[in-house]
Amino acid sequence: MDSVTDFVADTVGLVRYLEDSLPPAANRAFKEAERGRAMIFLPEIALGEFLYITLRGRVRISDPVSLAGEVLDQLRSAAYITLSPLSLEAWKTFLGLNISELHDRMIAADAMSRGLPLISNDPSFAAVKQLRTIWR
Repeated sequence: MDSVTDFVADTVGLVRYLEDSLPPAANRAFKEAERGRAMIFLPEIALGEFLYITLRGRVRISDPVSLAGEVLDQLRSAAYITLSPLSLEAWKTFLGLNISELHDRMIAADAMSRGLPLISNDPSFAAVKQLRTIWR
């Protein structure tokens, strides 16, 4: 990884982090953050999407409500992950993106407005040339 110190994580990145199943490059980004050498920005829409899919039973867990509460508690106490609201600059970026899915478009706009790479394997982001993703 080069000199980038901060990252934006999408929903899949968060889920795979919680499952401890990230590929090496994405895992390094989270490890750097855990060590205090980086910050992970988690767009609020990604948190909302995570909570929604968890409560709908799409995350492998026997007690989705408990997991959702645990994750919220972990986010509250983790110094290396911060919730990221969409700024007005990000909304301007949002207008120019050609990503059809609302959540993905908002997440890409957040990463691009911050000038940070996005921890994601979502193929919809590949079409955005100005957006750097980290996964493998």
